[in-house]
Amino acid sequence: MFIMTLTGIAALIIGLLINWPVLVALSAIFVAVQLMMTIARAAVDHNDRRLAERLKGS
Repeated sequence: MFIMTLTGIAALIIGLLINWPVLVALSAIFVAVQLMMTIARAAVDHNDRRLAERLKGS
């Protein structure tokens, strides 16, 4: 997922350099979705660890 995010950022920069607004818009949307998915995955992992610790204590 990290590599895809970097690819999206690279496409965003290339779109800005060659002045293609459609590529810039699509790249920005792609990067935003990738970042949201990364944050969501981190939140799920955190909650899984908390739940596992809580179940060990029970």
